[in-house]
Amino acid sequence: MVRKLKSQRGETLVETMASIVIAALSVALLFTCVVTSVHLDHTAKRMDEAYYKALTAAETQAADEGHPAKNGTVSIAGGSAEMELDVTLYGGEGMYAYAAKGIGP
Repeated sequence: MVRKLKSQRGETLVETMASIVIAALSVALLFTCVVTSVHLDHTAKRMDEAYYKALTAAETQAADEGHPAKNGTVSIAGGSAEMELDVTLYGGEGMYAYAAKGIGP
């Protein structure tokens, strides 16, 4: 027992401080990763909501907010025949559906 108390073996203050610094840097890195992950998650949710809103408007042929139904023409070509139809465009944000005039809601 006396021999164990007088032993000079053990960790020095420098080694202990170095391990504390390494642990603190690891926690800071982990915290940064978590914050970035939460930010990316919120961004992805906003983008998903906008995508599904535009897709729903296009599929249900309803005018999206800020993207009212528009009139236009669609060209259909087959073999040597070509035809243009008057249509109404629905949707927005890159998601569009069209219906022949008078067929949509």
